[in-house]
Amino acid sequence: MEKFLFFNIVITMLSIFIIVYAYSLNFFPKKWRKKVNQDITVGLILIFLTMFMCFLWVFYFYFELL
Repeated sequence: MEKFLFFNIVITMLSIFIIVYAYSLNFFPKKWRKKVNQDITVGLILIFLTMFMCFLWVFYFYFELL
């Protein structure tokens, strides 16, 4: 169960990093953002990683409280 907790913490930190990165995309020049075109990719990764992270925490607390 400790390994699962560590895995949950790692996924949470990755999710926080992507949230900060998505917020900081507005500070880059529009010319560079159009060249790289990461807005849709970052948004989809953010949605699915956050959903995955929430499911992991729910499973962790469910099995921890049993």
